[in-house]
Amino acid sequence: MFIPPHCPNPQCPNRHHPQNHRWYQKTGRYHTKTFGSVPRFRCKHCSQGFSQQTFSINYFAKRNLNYSDISNKINAGAGIRAIARQLKVRPKAITNRINRLGRNATLLNQQIADTIGIGEDMVIDGLENFCVSQFFPDNATVTVGKDSQFVYECDYATLRRKGRMTPAQKQKRTRLEESHFKAEPGALKQSFRRLLESIDHRMGDREMPLILYTDEKSDYKRALWNTRGFRDILFSGRWRHHPTSSKEPRTLWNPLFPVNYMDREIRKDMASHTRETVQFPRNVSNLMLRLNLYLFNHNVGKPYRINDPVKRSRRHAQQAGMIREHLDSIYEDLFTKRVFMKEGQRLSPSALRTLNRQWVTPMKRRPEKLWKYLRP
Repeated sequence: MFIPPHCPNPQCPNRHHPQNHRWYQKTGRYHTKTFGSVPRFRCKHCSQGFSQQTFSINYFAKRNLNYSDISNKINAGAGIRAIARQLKVRPKAITNRINRLGRNATLLNQQIADTIGIGEDMVIDGLENFCVSQFFPDNATVTVGKDSQFVYECDYATLRRKGRMTPAQKQKRTRLEESHFKAEPGALKQSFRRLLESIDHRMGDREMPLILYTDEKSDYKRALWNTRGFRDILFSGRWRHHPTSSKEPRTLWNPLFPVNYMDREIRKDMASHTRETVQFPRNVSNLMLRLNLYLFNHNVGKPYRINDPVKRSRRHAQQAGMIREHLDSIYEDLFTKRVFMKEGQRLSPSALRTLNRQWVTPMKRRPEKLWKYLRP
């Protein structure tokens, strides 16, 4: 027998603390071809109506697909159309399921990061790719724990195309910037600043100084030293910035090894980030949801070390301080439940942009559409 865990209305007192076991009433059932008979309920306080499907990952779904199978395929480098052909559905159905998993993964990863806090030094860097066209390169910046390789956060910035170009390519870039889309100046600095805000929020009462390892990008230095709040933290000694040349050998002894390792894993496993790929992303919001899904799978599902018999059974989130039994239940929730925000949970600026589909896609004239029931 299904018992509703809480009221889905964010403004209802029964959202986080149901008053008693009789806070709802049954209001009948409705029948679906896919899921059979589904019971309906109504909250006695706010009169919000809902059903059993409201708390399932299959809310408003018309077909039951294997979410675990889709997640494994997309995290193993398969393209959306290839997965759709294997499952004999439309590509839009696969994109819809990936976005559901991505929203769950974003919220769950935020909850894990809030639980473990900042107990290790941080390594921050990004990997460059492109979205829509090679005239719109981007940078996906990740914050990785130095010891655990747990990915705490990821952010995105669209860059202006640089490097060697023919005269015709320079003219085309100028036309695109004048008529369609121009990258925001200082986008990489703003992206780095959002990640720093997330770190500052999770610092808590940590007494040991936090060392931030980055490469020698000038945007990182400007974000740290030209922002008053971060500059004060550096002067107080709570943070220390340790820049390392990106030309150093990418070995295990390189301070940037955690982000270099994540760069390799993402380019190896995600079809949209493989170098010179034809499966490039065409929507930034969908890209960030897929990336959050991959990073959650890395944190919770992937072994911490493969060659070590002891560390093979551990997970990156477990190495960062999470209890293994809790991780197993969270990983199961990813594929079965619809994840809601917890009481008092504060999402990072990057996660809010991802869940609210606020990332700007180059050449896209209309803003992203977000249904009311999907807002965090």
